[in-house]
Amino acid sequence: MKRIALAFVVLLTGCEDRQYDYLQTVEDRPDITEVVECEFAPSTDGWERYTCLPVFSAADPLTEAWESSGIGDFDILQREIFGAPFYQLWYTGQGPLDSQDIGYAVSMDATNWIRHPFNPVLRRGITEGAFDRDSASVACLAFDGELGRYHLWYTGTNSDASGTTFGHATSTDGVAWSKDRQNPLNPLSDATISRVWGCDALYEDGRFHLWYGGVTRPAGITSIPDLLEFTHYDIGYMSTLDGVNFDVVDEPVFSHSQHDGDQFDAEGVHKPSVFAFGEGDDKRYWMVYAGYEDVIATQSPPSNLIFVSSEGQSLGVASAPSPEGPWERESGPVPLDLDGTELLDSPRAFFINGRLHVFFTDSFVDEDGDPFTGIGLGIAPFPVQAVSQ
Repeated sequence: MKRIALAFVVLLTGCEDRQYDYLQTVEDRPDITEVVECEFAPSTDGWERYTCLPVFSAADPLTEAWESSGIGDFDILQREIFGAPFYQLWYTGQGPLDSQDIGYAVSMDATNWIRHPFNPVLRRGITEGAFDRDSASVACLAFDGELGRYHLWYTGTNSDASGTTFGHATSTDGVAWSKDRQNPLNPLSDATISRVWGCDALYEDGRFHLWYGGVTRPAGITSIPDLLEFTHYDIGYMSTLDGVNFDVVDEPVFSHSQHDGDQFDAEGVHKPSVFAFGEGDDKRYWMVYAGYEDVIATQSPPSNLIFVSSEGQSLGVASAPSPEGPWERESGPVPLDLDGTELLDSPRAFFINGRLHVFFTDSFVDEDGDPFTGIGLGIAPFPVQAVSQ
């Protein structure tokens, strides 16, 4: 299983039956606040943000040249080793000339990370025609516990050929990876969402479930101005048995709120992190996602390429009775943006020892006052009071 002992409960008005005793749940295990070096600063509605941030970044003392320009998209697998949480991190490192490769690190407490000495563990392609010749960036990972195999889905870029496309690799140890011979993959040829720009994967009963974020545009658009105006981020769903052949839901399963800019996710929902809680008829899927107030598409005159950026980034929570939905918003924005920068993105969420743990990317400032991107951490005990939307 990708995530063992995962659960997420949001206490809403009239839903008191979802409560349980947090202290009883963790009475025989140490809480994260007891094993980390720094404190958690309280926010609102029970949320707290770790004060020694970032927990991982290109500013770390052991950063190498291949990742020295920044840390990009990442995924974390949380497993249990001898009854204690064990974290595995795969991350995108940016080097000189915007090159990107994928590194690996591990941690026992989610705040102190040890980089692997053989980093990067997955490198860009070496041939001119390779779909990942210019960059390889993490999309999402899952662990097949039955076969003891890791699956990595990643985006590769070749600016002289196919642009940014989607690939797959496997590993038995998370370090030595074999790229799939079918790369690049094109599972979305008939879907409304154009390309995979970030995903999360969950392995259940022999099948991988993938929720992915990507750009959508209404059908019937013929002009460039309209295309730029109506570009949004939405979330789709697909599943696979082998990692390369997908059953895809054609339409998005979770869309931007479309409320004329008055919602935190008015123009985009992206970078989903999904997990399941409960059994049988009580089982429900929960998603922590990035919401964007504004999505901006621009055209580059020399190349005619369309570039998409976002503003007003916050995190939200949604839930659904099945992987395909229907997904319903539960809360947002999650109160972890203590600096008010509105740059939180790429969440990865886990339930451990009675607390919800949420990792995310954010912007930080170094000793010289220069901004850089790293990974932050926030927690919330149960029950969690839903935040007004």
